[in-house]
Amino acid sequence: MIRRLAALSLLAAAPALAQVAPAGAPVGPNAGAVSGQGTLSDHDGNQGTWRVEGVLSQGNFTGTGTVEIAGQTVTGPLAKGQSYLENGKCYFEIEQGRSHVHLGGPCTTTAIAGLLGGFVAGTEYGTVNGTMNGTLRFGRAGAATAAAKTGSGVLPTRKLTCAFMDRVGGNVAGDMPDYQLQYSAMVTLTLSPAGRYATNVGGGAFVREGDAVRLTGGPFSGAVGRLQADRSGEPAVYFERAENRRADGSFIINPGRTACTVARGG
Repeated sequence: MIRRLAALSLLAAAPALAQVAPAGAPVGPNAGAVSGQGTLSDHDGNQGTWRVEGVLSQGNFTGTGTVEIAGQTVTGPLAKGQSYLENGKCYFEIEQGRSHVHLGGPCTTTAIAGLLGGFVAGTEYGTVNGTMNGTLRFGRAGAATAAAKTGSGVLPTRKLTCAFMDRVGGNVAGDMPDYQLQYSAMVTLTLSPAGRYATNVGGGAFVREGDAVRLTGGPFSGAVGRLQADRSGEPAVYFERAENRRADGSFIINPGRTACTVARGG
């Protein structure tokens, strides 16, 4: 609730230009599949990009989003209860670890223009504020665009290298945390069309669940991997942090979002 109020307060303070509704038809609460992308500009002069893919149902957005700003990337699910349509405005909140980014403002079936706000770990000051704008596509157009952008549902056939961002420090007052890229406990991941997976520490079976795979045997049984393309467009698998915990709260793979992608130069 605090984050939502902060986001609404931030958006309410938008300059008049940012609050002018872009051209296009009004968005309905059950517009269905949605795909969006655009640009960002923060108050420190940094330029960035954003994109979302998901579904709008009963006024709530579900799906995933990515923000790239000031040399940092925040990618993850759209936060439940914080991503919604209200009074002709679309709001998206993307969360990854401690980072959370708010995007939103007046929207139509073709465009959006509003404000950027939130906290991005790894940036100089942490807090980011600025403006955002871009295009939106709903319904069949949104579904087609989202599939083209994300490579959703494509099973990788090459050996993938797996890594995650590990938090170092920040446990003592005054000590700022640092984030370092580390090899995953898997190290590598290979998926076969026959429904088997292999890693450097063992393997097992997996089953398809729409645009995802669920590992059902071996050392990482229970982990759910999202089938999406990496930044270069190559098929990849992403194991979201929230979807990879056991019943006791322990992590199945890593304490951070695990990205299994094609090794560059390999």
